[in-house]
Amino acid sequence: MVNTHDHTEPPRKRKRVTIADIAQRAGVTSGAVSLAVNGKPGVSDATRARILDVARELRWRPSHAAQTLMGKNSEAVGLVLARPAEVIGEEIFFSKFIAGVQSTLSGRGYSLMLQMAEDATAECAIHQSWILDGRVDGVLVLDPRIDDPRVEALASLDHPTVVVGGETDHGSVRSVRVDNAGAMRLIMDHLHGLGHDRVAYITGDQAFRHISERMDAFAQFCVDQGVWGQTLAGNFDPARAREATARLAGAPHPPTAIVYDSEVMTIAGMSTLASLGLRVPGDVSVLSWEDSTTCQVLHPTITALSRDAVSLGRTAAAEILQLIAGKPVEQGTVESRVVHRESTSAPES
Repeated sequence: MVNTHDHTEPPRKRKRVTIADIAQRAGVTSGAVSLAVNGKPGVSDATRARILDVARELRWRPSHAAQTLMGKNSEAVGLVLARPAEVIGEEIFFSKFIAGVQSTLSGRGYSLMLQMAEDATAECAIHQSWILDGRVDGVLVLDPRIDDPRVEALASLDHPTVVVGGETDHGSVRSVRVDNAGAMRLIMDHLHGLGHDRVAYITGDQAFRHISERMDAFAQFCVDQGVWGQTLAGNFDPARAREATARLAGAPHPPTAIVYDSEVMTIAGMSTLASLGLRVPGDVSVLSWEDSTTCQVLHPTITALSRDAVSLGRTAAAEILQLIAGKPVEQGTVESRVVHRESTSAPES
C-alpha cells in the first residue's frame, strides 16, 4: 500500500549561537570568550584571534539583553504604528515620515525597529517588551491621543521617548511640537480669501490630539470670521469620506468648499462629487491637508497643505538621538504652507 501522508518535517528554527558554543569550538572557557568578544584584557592575542575567527564562522551576534546588561546601546529606535494596514499603505505621510526618520538614524549608525499594532493597548505592550529586552534605545510615538495611555506608560518606564505632535516635555518623554491650529488658519485664510463663507471639514480620527486641535481651530475661525462651518468624521477612511461628501452635497445649502484631512480622502471625495455631476472647483472647491505627487498630477490638480513629512521625521529622529545621548533637546520646527492649485477658486455664486 502506498502511504499518501506527507511525513516531511517542518523546517527547524536555526538555534541561536551562544558563547558556550564558541567556547566548545575554540577549546577555551566561556569566560575567555566573553573577554575576547568584548575586547577586554585577560587572553592572549593568539587566543583572542582564534575565538573571534570561530565567532565569525558560527555567525555569532551578541543578544540585546546581554548588551543591555553590559551597558551597551542597542543602536535602534522603535516605532509602532497603531493604524489599520490599509491606511498605512495608502497614506503618503507614513512613508515620507519613516524615510525622514531613517535617513537621520542611518547617519548615526542607528536602525529603525518598526512594528504594527491593533490599538494603543497592544502598542504599550510592544514598547514594554522592547525596552525590558533592551532592544531599543528610544521610542518614537505617533498620533498622540487625548489622555494618551502610551505617554504615561512610557514615562513610568523612564526610557527616552519622543511624541510627535505631543505636549509633554518632562523627564524621559519629550515632544516634537506641530502647529496644527496655525496650519488650519492658513487653510481657512486661503479659502476665506477666495470668498468662501460656507466651508465643511471632513476629519480624520477625532480621538487623535492633532485632529482635535485642527477642529478647534476650524471652529474658532468660523466664529471669528462669520463663516458657516460643518465638521464630519471621515476617520481617514475613503469610504467614509465618500459618504460624508455625498451627505454634504445633498444638503439644502451645501458648502462651497470642503477640506479633507488626507489626500486619500480628498481623492475619494472628488470622485464622489464627479459622480454627482458637481464640478471642482466650479461648484465646490476642494483642499487636502496632505500634499502628494498625486495631488500635483490629478486633474484638476489639488490645492494642499504642504508640511514636509520627511523633515518632520528628521526632526523627530534628531530629538530622540539627543535624548538618548543625554544632551539638551533642541526643539525643531516644521513649516507649513498652502500650495494653491486648480481645485480651489472663488465661488461662482
